[in-house]
Amino acid sequence: MGFGLLIIGYISVLGVLPYLYLYLSWSVFIAVAGGAFMLAGFCKLQGYNIYFKAMKYICIVYILVLLGGAPFYIFFADITYLPVFMVVSKIIRTCVMFVFHFFLITGISSLAKEIENTTVETKAKKGMVLTYIFFSAFVLEFFNMAEFAAVLLVFTLLYFILTLSLLFSCYMRITYEGRDEEIDEKFKNNKKR
Repeated sequence: MGFGLLIIGYISVLGVLPYLYLYLSWSVFIAVAGGAFMLAGFCKLQGYNIYFKAMKYICIVYILVLLGGAPFYIFFADITYLPVFMVVSKIIRTCVMFVFHFFLITGISSLAKEIENTTVETKAKKGMVLTYIFFSAFVLEFFNMAEFAAVLLVFTLLYFILTLSLLFSCYMRITYEGRDEEIDEKFKNNKKR
């Protein structure tokens, strides 16, 4: 369906979450490649609901933001300009990542509700609450509340793992139309032999 491509691409998102900008220098292109995988996944999923169709364009914005910041990390890593760029970059990444996760989780929740998969729908609703809390914590961190630094680091890793597990749950539980019937048919044929 496309969730496998999303999982592969989403793994690279860890490096661009607002508190963990791990992609410095040429390694930013790892995240760009991950964005391309997610774009391919959303191109496959866009027919299922409007949120996945919007995610296709949000992925393009995500890739452009990464490519726009790449020259600063590769060529202009001057000690005088980098701190200012990092603050501006963090604000932009926070906004893009919030919109990204909002549409991603809303799309998953909508799809799960449509096909009546309550397990994935419940996980998606919890993920949406966690998204609001996670990105609200970054608003507090912008006001120089340095005591949140260690908490935000742990919270970033926890949020990433929980969102990745939501995508994996979609990969395992939401399949293309007719797949369950194919599995039942194969099971019946094997049982007759």
